[in-house]
Amino acid sequence: MTSETKKLVLQGLSTLRGDNLERAEMAFRGLSVAQMQEQHGQSGETRQAILDGYREHVEAVEAAIEEVTAL
Repeated sequence: MTSETKKLVLQGLSTLRGDNLERAEMAFRGLSVAQMQEQHGQSGETRQAILDGYREHVEAVEAAIEEVTAL
């Protein structure tokens, strides 16, 4: 992999990571455990499930970034 390709892949992964986790953490900050178990808007998911999904996404993208960086 060329250094330019590696740079492009890392930029793409960084964009893919996004900031949804941080935004959700800010939006849900201060809510009780019971409130976190309630459905959020029309999402069909609880607030906790949304946070968990964003955390899993971030972990997967960060693992991919580490893997590409090691190449």
